[in-house]
Amino acid sequence: MRSTTTLNTLSGCFLIFWAVAAEVVGAFSPSSNIISTRRQRHLQTSIAAKKSNAIGSAQEVDGWTSLTDDGGVKLKVISSSSPDVGAAEKIDLRGKDVTVEYIGSIASRNWNVQDVIDCWLPDQGLPSLAPELFEAFEIDGKRLTNPKKFSVKFIKEGLGILKDAKQTTLFEAAQDLKRSEQSHMEGTVFDKNQFSFRPGKGQVIQAFDLAIAEMKVGQTVSIVARSDFAYGSKGLRVGGKVLVPPYATVQYDVTFIEVK
Repeated sequence: MRSTTTLNTLSGCFLIFWAVAAEVVGAFSPSSNIISTRRQRHLQTSIAAKKSNAIGSAQEVDGWTSLTDDGGVKLKVISSSSPDVGAAEKIDLRGKDVTVEYIGSIASRNWNVQDVIDCWLPDQGLPSLAPELFEAFEIDGKRLTNPKKFSVKFIKEGLGILKDAKQTTLFEAAQDLKRSEQSHMEGTVFDKNQFSFRPGKGQVIQAFDLAIAEMKVGQTVSIVARSDFAYGSKGLRVGGKVLVPPYATVQYDVTFIEVK
């Protein structure tokens, strides 16, 4: 933990930035055409790593296998001819279309400090020292959405944000996360469908591309995807209705039907 003097020094270096702009997206589940440059690099790195390391060697906890180096996408086999995702030879899906059946639901966000820094903080218009302050104050998802801990007073005195409008904007942005948890509770089903797509072509959320590459035909798995591998800061809206709120973690139960 950094000393109080260090925290105050970091806080004093802050500048005032513009308020966060509201974003609205219209899309169809489970596709997403908006992928940040940072996440494109991260996805490419994750895929490259898995080409040289079998999925069986990935860290596994309670049956969940992480498909990314930061735990942003996790997969668990529900039913399969083999208990291990990578036990049987997988099909080369390049240039082929796959058909899946799925149920999509809201999952628990459960952000740690690094998740907050990766998923939420970059969209808040804060200076480059912000990640250090969030680490120093250990601002994880629970602290971020707690109005007594991540308060206007803390934003002013702890983070050094001096402009009243920015203090309010940042506080409300954090409270929006809490409100979305109440309006779209864990387990809420937002989509159920069967559809076909071509892997690796940006037709689906990144979590789908990562998961389908590790599946076999006939297999059913659960996928839990953090927002930066799903619908990001914009969420998913259809016909003006919010199906997936911004920054939501989602879960998909997916059955690999066929490949052509």
